[in-house]
Amino acid sequence: SFLGIHRLNGPLKCGQPQEVLVDYYIDPADASPDQEISFSYYLIGKGSLVMEGQKHLNSKKKGLKGSFSLSLTFTSRLAPDPSLVIYTIFPSGGVVADKIQFSVEMCFDNQVSLGFSPSQQLPGAEVELQLQAAPGSLCALRAVDASVLLLRPETELSNRSVYRMFPFWYGHYPYQVAEYDQCPVSGPWDFPQPLIDPVPQGHSSQHSVIWRPWFSEGTDLFSFFRDMGLKILSNAKIKKPVDCSHRSPEYSTAMGAGGGHPEAFESSTSSHRAEDSQVRQYFPETWLWDLFPIGNSGKEAVHVTVPDAITEWKAMSFCTSQSRGFGLSPTVGLTAFKPFFVDMTLPYSVVRGESFRLTATIFSYLKDCIRVQTDLAKSHEYQLESWADSQTSSCLCADEAKSYHWNITAVKLGHINFTISTKILDSNEPCGGQKGFVPQKGRSDTLIKPVLVKPEGVLVEKTHSSLLCPKGKVASESVSLELPMDIVPDSTKAYVSVLGDIMGTALQNLDGLVQMPSGCGEQNMVLFAPIIYVLQYLEKAGLLTEEIRSRAVGFLEIGYQKELMYKHSNGSYSAFGERDRNGNTWLTAFVTKCFGQAQKFIFIDPKNIQDALKWMAGNQLPSGCYANVGNLLHTAMKGGVDDEVSLTAYVTAALLEMGMEIDDPMVSQGLQCLKNSATSTTNLYTQALLAYIFSLAGEMDIRNFLLKQLDQQAIISGESIHWSQKPTPSSNASPWSEPAAVDVELTAYALLAQLTKPSLTQKEIAKATSIVAWLSKQRNAYGGFSSTQDTVVALQALAKYATTAYRPSEEINLVVKSTENFQRTFNIQSVNRLVFQKETLPNVPGMYTLEASGQGCVYVQTVLRYNILPPKNMTTFSLSVEIGKDRCEQPTSPRSLTLTIHTSYVGSRSSSNMAIVEVKMLSGFSPVEGTNQLLLQQPLVKKVEFGTDTLNIYLDELIKNTQTYTFTISQSVLVTNLKPATIKVYDYYLPDEQATIQYSDPCE
Repeated sequence: SFLGIHRLNGPLKCGQPQEVLVDYYIDPADASPDQEISFSYYLIGKGSLVMEGQKHLNSKKKGLKGSFSLSLTFTSRLAPDPSLVIYTIFPSGGVVADKIQFSVEMCFDNQVSLGFSPSQQLPGAEVELQLQAAPGSLCALRAVDASVLLLRPETELSNRSVYRMFPFWYGHYPYQVAEYDQCPVSGPWDFPQPLIDPVPQGHSSQHSVIWRPWFSEGTDLFSFFRDMGLKILSNAKIKKPVDCSHRSPEYSTAMGAGGGHPEAFESSTSSHRAEDSQVRQYFPETWLWDLFPIGNSGKEAVHVTVPDAITEWKAMSFCTSQSRGFGLSPTVGLTAFKPFFVDMTLPYSVVRGESFRLTATIFSYLKDCIRVQTDLAKSHEYQLESWADSQTSSCLCADEAKSYHWNITAVKLGHINFTISTKILDSNEPCGGQKGFVPQKGRSDTLIKPVLVKPEGVLVEKTHSSLLCPKGKVASESVSLELPMDIVPDSTKAYVSVLGDIMGTALQNLDGLVQMPSGCGEQNMVLFAPIIYVLQYLEKAGLLTEEIRSRAVGFLEIGYQKELMYKHSNGSYSAFGERDRNGNTWLTAFVTKCFGQAQKFIFIDPKNIQDALKWMAGNQLPSGCYANVGNLLHTAMKGGVDDEVSLTAYVTAALLEMGMEIDDPMVSQGLQCLKNSATSTTNLYTQALLAYIFSLAGEMDIRNFLLKQLDQQAIISGESIHWSQKPTPSSNASPWSEPAAVDVELTAYALLAQLTKPSLTQKEIAKATSIVAWLSKQRNAYGGFSSTQDTVVALQALAKYATTAYRPSEEINLVVKSTENFQRTFNIQSVNRLVFQKETLPNVPGMYTLEASGQGCVYVQTVLRYNILPPKNMTTFSLSVEIGKDRCEQPTSPRSLTLTIHTSYVGSRSSSNMAIVEVKMLSGFSPVEGTNQLLLQQPLVKKVEFGTDTLNIYLDELIKNTQTYTFTISQSVLVTNLKPATIKVYDYYLPDEQATIQYSDPCE
């Protein structure tokens, strides 16, 4: 007898019925002609039995030879490779069967489609975006420039990439229920004998008994079911007898393939691999990034405006619904195109006084020849010199391009726009042997693109912060805007900002509190933790609007996803994730605390918190203290006998802040460790941190003892109080904020300790206000402080003060005036206390007076910015650079430069903390492809980031030995009269420790 299933050519479409044809022949010896024959079938998909049934045939009518069909509809439950087995059992016990595997497209129950109408449109015109999904779906839509997808096509979402996220069982039996044959001559367990094949060295079992199952060769019904993962009970003849004379040579292969282990889909390349006068000035890389709900019709049409770029836009969408689950659309394209247009080649930025070549290229895809004229608009912001061929009109025929050139020298600082206009001339001058063609529409194109013109030297930004609280009389303060002698001309800017709330500046700059790189696990948290404290404060103050919540939650979700990149498989976190050998105790506590506090505002997977807690518990010593695992990032906890105490204090505080009970062993044992050291420690930072811990724990006697110790070391200046780890205050006190990051954090912990108690007396509030007065003066212009941890802890303390004791503005008038006839009055009330008010200060240098009258408090910041030539300061780092030139013979063609940077730490400690080497690019230059991989192979390099004009190299630390880093930069846009660029190395956690040098193009 015989049974055969016809193969279907795949991949098969989802949701479409398929007829599967089955041929059969029944030997008369197996069944009588008048007997009904029943064929049973099973359909397996994704390791589950999806469909089963029987097909009954009357051999008297159909005969013992023939065919029948099964109608099968393949769905996402079966994709991508379902298996079908069909068999029949004869009365004699004989069996005939066949098995086949189909290929089905990787699909989803929620079928999503996306399209543009029309699929080609003019830039700036409107198109209809048509979205289709299951009714009630919520769809996320993205449309980006096709060039973006070329950078990392493997990261694109596709049906295959989604399927690869989930494991599947590729048949066979797990070893727990495997069925091995036993030969009667010797049992399945054999002791090693000399006559058997020797086990290869290194592969022998630790046990003296070796499991040696026997296998039958060839195919039978049992192997069909086994391969599909189906267990059967039968006394029919479904299994061939085994040959006991030898062990199957396929043993190891069969075991390897049949263990029932889940496997992911194999890697493959992404299916989404890169698949009248109009003024054009809008050129985004991301065009659409939005959510769209789908109504009951299952369709949604959205009208959108095409950006101005001549390019192809790639759009895709994924949708979710409660009834149909997840769905993903194919990527579709929209071509933004016009048959006649101009494009412009510009550098991103130049330094004032540099010259660069501006190139405008005209493209024509018209069928006829045209005569064109192209002009660059003149401006007082730059000087231009036209090339000879840019003065006249040109003839342009089908599928041709023509370039025009101008030499530009920028003379004004800031963003300056370049406007190129090209038009088709109605001229009798012959073009292509005849008069030039003039279309009725689209005769001209105008393009506007900006270039950033930067001043020479390096930026210096100074901030003077004032917290003015008039109490029945005018509160005033004077601010002197003085400039150094070596200032770069025209680089000066000054402004005053006014807010009725001390948290207002942080609210304005949630994503930019610290103007430093944020490319590691600890630095990323400065984009996360302060937002929690701002939200908590606004919520308690009744100021949290839906708009603020939405914006803040967006930043939290981004920060959360980024932080997971730095998680280890054991649940811990470190600065660079799996690139680090171990997780980091301090950072893991910091992240866990923030995740616990953020649960109120965004979804945090509880497993991420539990994994971290489990890892920290595993690093708690019998004494209750926590072991320092990994590289300790925190400057204030380094180098001293109190390392273990301060680290344990930080971990315990984190656990209490995230809401753990005091009787939890991780907390109670940690507190016991700290009690043993609370009265003996003399380190100011540790004392402040311990005072806060015991305030949280309600241990008021120890808290009060530590606060008295701190009071003896407090630095009182006028109406402000702070603490410093330096033995004596600086003799040249500056009115501008120049905070030491550790002092800010130390003072912030002291403030938290003062505020953490059930109720505050007026004396305690007054003391807290004096501490806040000092902290407020240390803030930068963006609401943060100098580094990451001081920003996080200080904003936490300020938010607690604002919630507990701060008197916001009820109604205050603030007058800002200078000695040179400038005056501006600000009105601050409760309704506009969070509104950021700003005014440019025209007289620099100059003397200004701030006068506040009314009730409440107002927060004022005076910001002064200017550029100076880099100061030579090599007290903590040594820094030098060698430049290898490519060639200088052809000044009109782009070239390459090789930079070799030498740096070391020469400060008072044995090594620096994490250090950043910041390399500003010469105008028109950028790192060559492969720079990231090259630098990551060099000593101490943990990460490399490149922004618009800056290369940041993250170093684990710098030591006394000189380290050398070499890479190449190449010129993408020709710029002449190049000004020097800077290279800076600095300690991330002590940014005052730094060195800066300049480098120049050796060919200039």
